[in-house]
Amino acid sequence: TRAAMACRFGTETSEGRCYKLWMNYSDCVTTADNALDCAGKREDYFECLHGNRQTSRINAMQLEYQRRVQAGLPVPTSVEEDIATGKLPARLGM
Repeated sequence: TRAAMACRFGTETSEGRCYKLWMNYSDCVTTADNALDCAGKREDYFECLHGNRQTSRINAMQLEYQRRVQAGLPVPTSVEEDIATGKLPARLGM
């Protein structure tokens, strides 16, 4: 049997949110002839733990939004604005 990860336990279960990705990576490393074959699984596991790619993407989107505002270009509307103008039903409000 495999021991459960000691960190990052989920709020709904005793299994951590990244546990399945860890197991995929661990299984790959165990069975692969070349550890480089598991690079994608390792990246997915580390993304789950740290969110670096997600943070980079959010930062890039914020910079692009600010660039568009400063340049006077059109920018997407927010959910709140779409609800206020009737483009979205109110039940989608937060």
